[in-house]
Amino acid sequence: MSEHREGCLLGLLAGDRVGAAFEGQAHSSIVRRYPGLEELAAALKPGRPTAASLSALASARSLAAFPDFSGPDMAGRLVASYGPGLGFGRATSRAVERLCGGAEWNEAALETAGRSSFGNAAAVRVAAVGLLAGDDAENLRWIAEESSSITHKHVLATEGAVIQAHAVALASASRGQVLSASGYLEMLAGETPVREFRNRFEAAAGMVRTDTAAGKIIERLGNGTTALGSVVTAAYCFARKASSFEDAVVYAVFLGGNTRAIASMTGALAGAYLGAGGVPENWLDGADGDAVTAADMRRAACELPESV
Repeated sequence: MSEHREGCLLGLLAGDRVGAAFEGQAHSSIVRRYPGLEELAAALKPGRPTAASLSALASARSLAAFPDFSGPDMAGRLVASYGPGLGFGRATSRAVERLCGGAEWNEAALETAGRSSFGNAAAVRVAAVGLLAGDDAENLRWIAEESSSITHKHVLATEGAVIQAHAVALASASRGQVLSASGYLEMLAGETPVREFRNRFEAAAGMVRTDTAAGKIIERLGNGTTALGSVVTAAYCFARKASSFEDAVVYAVFLGGNTRAIASMTGALAGAYLGAGGVPENWLDGADGDAVTAADMRRAACELPESV
């Protein structure tokens, strides 16, 4: 089990490192320079870890210390992980500001005039929840919802975190088996009561059977910064290329858009399924001063209890 827990967190880090360089670039722009996946794979080089890795590590460490979830502890660790210029989104930045100003952990995400963010930051950092609570769907949902609510309270952002945690749990539980791409996506469709997510997972299951072109994937599933427009896409990228960590993450980057988040989530799923040995070592190579290292992720994975 530890091999796949390490693989999940290392995979997230690797996806973050190689996805960051293409952040915000359109698929059409990427295709003009790299017409095929092989050309893009050859061009990918690991960069500095961003908010994706920092926040995922903070969440994992909090759950290692408090497996039943502690809002104050996780909020404090997220604040400590925060820094400008690292890719933290507006909702997370606003929540951190409120927390630093004395707001309670469960009030920092509250917005005025009933507005709240439906971004994907909570989903990106939720991987450890899927590793920890994968045997208990009800508890997994509760922890994912609570951890999401520190920065995001919109139902789509929260549900995105829940579904990404389920996706991690299912990928880990499938280790050592041949993964049915459509079956995996259909099972995730069955885990959500939210129609918007269920419809996209059902569409993804149909498209993965026909090897649908990238443009159609982007049009139907999305490649943006919202949870709805990225969580299903990451699951699709993993399911389509499940036998190869590199192929899954390269495809996530190939789609363009919010490549940092989508490649991170795809990497977490592929790593949970294939184990740490499946993650390319050269994608984990860091530099002096990196805020997150492969050793940090390995340590956090080992510190997580077996289950709650």
